[in-house]
Amino acid sequence: MYGEGMTGGSNIEYADRLVDQLGTQRTVVADVDSEIVAAIRGAVALRAVVDGVLARLTSQAERVGVAKRCGMTLRELLVDNGVAPAVASRLIRLGRATEVLQALARHSRDGGMSAEHLDAVARGIDHVARRTGETLESDLITGLEHRLISHALSGASPAEIVDAARTAAITHTPAEPAAIPVAEDPALNEVGYHQGDDGRLHGAFDLDVATGERLITALDKASKPRPRPDGTPDERSAARRRADAFGQLLELATRGLSPDALSGPPSTEIVVTVPLDRSEPSHLTWLGPISDLTAKLLRCDAKLLGVGVDLNGAPVSVAADTRLFTGHARKVVLTRDQGCIKCGAPASWCDVHHITHYADGGTSIVDNGCLLCRSCHTAVHTAGWDIIMGHDRHPWLIPPAAIDPKRTSLPAYNRRTLTEVEPIAA
Repeated sequence: MYGEGMTGGSNIEYADRLVDQLGTQRTVVADVDSEIVAAIRGAVALRAVVDGVLARLTSQAERVGVAKRCGMTLRELLVDNGVAPAVASRLIRLGRATEVLQALARHSRDGGMSAEHLDAVARGIDHVARRTGETLESDLITGLEHRLISHALSGASPAEIVDAARTAAITHTPAEPAAIPVAEDPALNEVGYHQGDDGRLHGAFDLDVATGERLITALDKASKPRPRPDGTPDERSAARRRADAFGQLLELATRGLSPDALSGPPSTEIVVTVPLDRSEPSHLTWLGPISDLTAKLLRCDAKLLGVGVDLNGAPVSVAADTRLFTGHARKVVLTRDQGCIKCGAPASWCDVHHITHYADGGTSIVDNGCLLCRSCHTAVHTAGWDIIMGHDRHPWLIPPAAIDPKRTSLPAYNRRTLTEVEPIAA
């Protein structure tokens, strides 16, 4: 074992030299399959050992109060020293778990399991302990610890380890006459979300079976493939269809809270903070900066409250919404178009799009509006699709040249047939 017999500063110096040596090598091993595979295994084991060391150091730092003396939380201390936030949270969990779970601690030292697998075992055990009321020193938890570790060593993924723990929690939850089964208890429901480095929202939920069933049923019903009028299959993947359906369900839910329902404007008000000097992009309350394109998309059919701020971030003006299609105008557009003019999605899924944009002088009148589902609305703003109002007072679509070099106008979805339609829009 390299460094055997070294302690304290000597170990740190040796580690620094090892980092320098490995970091300067352009090629770790020769171009031989067996050597490359062996080197990968060795690097994975080395990473696991290092993660184990970090977890133990994290536990030690918490135990002696290093972070508190530095004026930080333990997570902040780790992040301040170059650890990614998500990894910092994992190290804290793992460090605490290895203080009391001896088998887990042994495997964190020998490099036989990755930090992700060790963390899955720790999370699974914590889940079972919370759901069953068992202490971490109980025979049930000790036996579960060994089973989950064996599961991991046999090749199970972290997700499969957590699933095995959930199964154990359901199996071992005390059976009381009036007790609600864990899988059916809405009091245990949890939803979490965070914004990723790319600005997108990532989330996870833990729901009782009844709520989960409603969610899956709604998504399944709303995400069925929608072929084109000529029979061309829906090109979206199943995951994309579910994501589109989820967005539409949210829109339906917010509209449903309004007594106007479909004919009224969206009932969820979105606050957009706009620097008056335009030195920075506009900001949403929850998810931060947005591009001008997204701001323009939101202005079509979202209920907005624009807050102008000065250089110090102090609000200096508030602009309430006055540009939405509401009342009779919205009802007439819904009656005329019946659904998304591009893909045929139900009207309840759709925004009312300004054909001549509001920012460009377009008004909220029937002849300047058309229905677009959120996905098609984005495509119109970003993918080169144009919309014009025809002499027949119906909206017509003009595809981008990449799809149709002649850019032949197409009637709205509810007016298409399987036979060729004579363009009349131009």
